Amino acid sequence: MASLSTICRFFTALFVWFPMLVNAQSVKPTTWADAKKNKEAIIVVNYIQTPMFSYSTSQKDKPKGICVDLMDNFAKYLELQKGIKITVIYRPYEDFVKFYETTKNAPSGTFGIGNITITEARKKEVKFSPPFISNTTVLLTHNSVPTLRKMELLGKDFAGMTAYTVRGTTNAQRIEMLKKQYMPEMQIKYLSSSIEAIQAIAQDPKGFTNLDFVYYNDAIRDKMPIKRHPVGDFTAEDFGIMMPMASDWLPAMQDFFAIGGRNYRNSAEYRASLNTHLGETAVRLLESIQKRQ
Repeated sequence: MASLSTICRFFTALFVWFPMLVNAQSVKPTTWADAKKNKEAIIVVNYIQTPMFSYSTSQKDKPKGICVDLMDNFAKYLELQKGIKITVIYRPYEDFVKFYETTKNAPSGTFGIGNITITEARKKEVKFSPPFISNTTVLLTHNSVPTLRKMELLGKDFAGMTAYTVRGTTNAQRIEMLKKQYMPEMQIKYLSSSIEAIQAIAQDPKGFTNLDFVYYNDAIRDKMPIKRHPVGDFTAEDFGIMMPMASDWLPAMQDFFAIGGRNYRNSAEYRASLNTHLGETAVRLLESIQKRQ
């Protein structure tokens, strides 16, 4: 079987992307059964705007990120190994709840990408690819806030502070758990996106949030006035590519992850994608945090 690097080189010129000028709502994605039969397919990829994972500056631009690289490599794999010509249409979302519900209820041939945590509750509603990364969440504040000494002192050290989070996310569940366990009087303000949460704490010295590592990494790159509190580092979840329960594409995605008898996460292409979008320093920091958990 050809290696993933061979696939990438061979089909770079053949991979097709349609910009958002296409009316995505009028596009009907293709089932895997029809893709195998007709040797061509349209897949719709919904993406939640997430730094390093799936992001774009405008709807006319193709998104970038670790998840986008994964989907591009998936399409190239199908063309080379299965002889199926793939057309990918990307659709951006800012609101996580809308993104999740839209993808959950979409027809087969639709995928959802971004910082989507695989949970037992969600697996009852949607299908997931094998995990493509282990996620670490971090506790963040404005950089003027003294460093939290230990989680048991959250209620004392963060007294009078407001938590910012996004309803329906695992980050919100983490905040709600911290409230129950350490800070019953905590005030929580729910926002529509994690980007809003990071912006809120950068402006509010009396605010804090729990977010995925990539948001912290992106904020540091942008020199935002934020601080990570290491005692709040938490690694206990994996991210996956989401598909509606009606999808018949899961076997194809599983085959792609196992190409050449090894996990996609062990490939040179995957490591290069991490280094490109996270940066080598951030990859090392993330790995060092996870080793300590």
